[in-house]
Amino acid sequence: MILAVSALKGGPGKTTFAVNIAAGLALRLAGRTPRPRVLLVDLDPQAHAAYWALGKSRGDPLHIEGDDLSAHLLGAAQGSPLEVIRQAAFPPSANLDVVLVRPQGMAQAERVLTADLADGIYALEEYLEPIRSAYAAVVVDTPPSAGAMTLNALVAAEGVLIPMELTKMGVDGLRETLAVVDKIRKRHNPDLRIIGIAPNRCDFRRSETNEIYRLMQQQYQDLVLLPVSERAQIAYASSLRQDIFTHLGRAQDQAVVEMGRVVAAVARRMGLQ
Repeated sequence: MILAVSALKGGPGKTTFAVNIAAGLALRLAGRTPRPRVLLVDLDPQAHAAYWALGKSRGDPLHIEGDDLSAHLLGAAQGSPLEVIRQAAFPPSANLDVVLVRPQGMAQAERVLTADLADGIYALEEYLEPIRSAYAAVVVDTPPSAGAMTLNALVAAEGVLIPMELTKMGVDGLRETLAVVDKIRKRHNPDLRIIGIAPNRCDFRRSETNEIYRLMQQQYQDLVLLPVSERAQIAYASSLRQDIFTHLGRAQDQAVVEMGRVVAAVARRMGLQ
């Protein structure tokens, strides 16, 4: 199943969710034989998720010989879609892969696909079609805008996870995201469904946070997942270029518990139990 992680407002920790959910799913599936694999695809031209999954910081050199994802999206690649996929640096189960990207190439691809959106909206779906059967799950990180890359992800995906902050701006971003999802469902992808709304960076010491969380539960009911609080360990794991589960192992740290609950809910709703 292809899962898009999308939010049309910056700040809700979209990339953090994409990386940790991809790693968490890989860990949950690792005990099966043959060991299922999970693929992480980064459509954000900033490429933070791809660099993170490769254990590198954004400023580190990333040596790519030949094509990257952008060449495939533009139909200019010479080789197989599998040739731009590498094993991620984590988790220790070693069943997470990541697609190689060049930030400049992805920025150019977004411009080209935007200029020809009628056909360009299917570029990711066409790239994934011959390889998706090799993966139990594909997790796609998207830019914080309703541009060509985000639309590609929603057209290709069967499910979408929407991270949000429990603030007024977060609610506005959620509504914008839901409107785009609804439009894609009506025009291009009727099978697209919302896997969940994921409150993140929550500080329940604030009355606004509690009130918005209650309103979200009343309006969206079971779509609202259990919240992830503002946790220093999650940010620290990111700075180490690790997922939270690899960083803390089996420790029952609250960050592991909360992110683990989200992964479990996503797995269940994706049919990966």
